[in-house]
Amino acid sequence: MFTPLFRQLPKGARVLFIRLRNLGEAVLDTANLRALKRFRPDLELTTLVEAVFADLYSADPDISALALDRSARDRRSTLRARFEVIKQIRRGRFHAVVNLHGGPASAQLIAASGAPHRAGAGHFRFRYLYNWQIPPAEELLGRADLHTVESQFAAFRWLGLEAESPLPTSLYVDASRRTSAWEKLRAAGADPDAPYAVLAPTNEFYTKRWMPERFAAIAEDIAGRGWQVVQTGAPTEEQRIQLSSVREATKAPIATLSDLNIGELTAVIAGAKLFAGNDSGPAHIAAAVKTPLVVLFGPASSVRWRPWRAPAVLVQNHFACNPCAMYTCEAFDEPECIRSITVDQVRTAVEKVLSAG
Repeated sequence: MFTPLFRQLPKGARVLFIRLRNLGEAVLDTANLRALKRFRPDLELTTLVEAVFADLYSADPDISALALDRSARDRRSTLRARFEVIKQIRRGRFHAVVNLHGGPASAQLIAASGAPHRAGAGHFRFRYLYNWQIPPAEELLGRADLHTVESQFAAFRWLGLEAESPLPTSLYVDASRRTSAWEKLRAAGADPDAPYAVLAPTNEFYTKRWMPERFAAIAEDIAGRGWQVVQTGAPTEEQRIQLSSVREATKAPIATLSDLNIGELTAVIAGAKLFAGNDSGPAHIAAAVKTPLVVLFGPASSVRWRPWRAPAVLVQNHFACNPCAMYTCEAFDEPECIRSITVDQVRTAVEKVLSAG
């Protein structure tokens, strides 16, 4: 008789989930990891993420984190970081490792894990590494057009999770990260104890960036409410230029933060009255800390990547070419999907999400 993995693990078993790459995916994982913890409170759950995202779990009572630092540009440092995380995995003596990613790096970590149970999607490369090969989510749930969380939920249920649906995403704010975030807010000219809204006008994909002058118009609307405006972005030259473009396009005072770690960013978003930004990882953080949010979608699928079970209003103008690969716009000279969104559309969305609260 077939007994699914999560139901046959011994009491107190240690389970590692590998999720490399994106911030948004790491946040979305919490929906099913918490559902599994509710089903099996005895299990010790660990997630392996990019080092820059490990702070998401620094105050988490249910999920611990291992970090893989892939920021190095030279091969020697990259290999050293890979071997170090392999040693940590081996020391963890995990009963099971579940690959939620599927890339070559995660396959190598699965192979070196020493875990007796190794699970991954049946279509992953190096499928021989997995003694639990998970069928396609569409086949398991009997429908297409699944959200990323639902696709993962199908895999978790096949592995033995007893639940009717995933939980909402959720993150815990580390008190020490809140303290340092408040210090950075004050240094940028904002009072964390007074109402403020967060704008997230940046994105590594130019096809997902709404125009700076339009974000500037929304900043003026927010300032007109008597709220402070705080904008956030990553500490890269490109994103700092994007933030500067917004600030230069408006007379409204804007506190700009581009030096936050992920824990501090979570604290800043959690303290906000409103989040408005491009489809991005920070939008999923806003959903997980239950900050009312407006999200602007361009080329990505809002069916698959919308904030999960959160007080959110989406703004998207659909085009026949949506969704696409996002790296370039093949259909137009400029990415019309994101450029077609008007200031009035976003204003309406802001009013809607705030009135709902």
